[in-house]
Amino acid sequence: MKKISLLLTFFLSLLSGSLLSGCSTAPTDHSNADINTPTEIVSEVTTPKISNYVTVKYRSDPVDIANFETVDTSQSSMVRGAWYDEVNQYMIIDLNGVKYHYCRFPSSVWDEFKLADSFGTYYKSYIKWNYDCRNWGVPSY
Repeated sequence: MKKISLLLTFFLSLLSGSLLSGCSTAPTDHSNADINTPTEIVSEVTTPKISNYVTVKYRSDPVDIANFETVDTSQSSMVRGAWYDEVNQYMIIDLNGVKYHYCRFPSSVWDEFKLADSFGTYYKSYIKWNYDCRNWGVPSY
């Protein structure tokens, strides 16, 4: 699948002319060139960044959590996922399939949450009813 994606990227780049943008249309004197010297075409193929948008309850626009820190909550019966953006102090948590958000969420609380014996118990004791985005404003993404 990755090879197909790379080939598709290559052909799209070729069609858009980005591979040819450095080529000159002026004639070139090759009289001193060694016939056995291969001509090297160098192109940079970039892999597109994969987005991972989630819909958050009480938020009007989806959030791309691709750059958020995450924690493995697979052993929890209540918490299906948790993501944190330290720069904006913004946490998203999936509780039984519904994603909620928390604003001005300190990194110290996130660090404690990641180490909790029970994510659900920690959430109910220290996060629920705190860090309400209605009081602090929601960051833009």
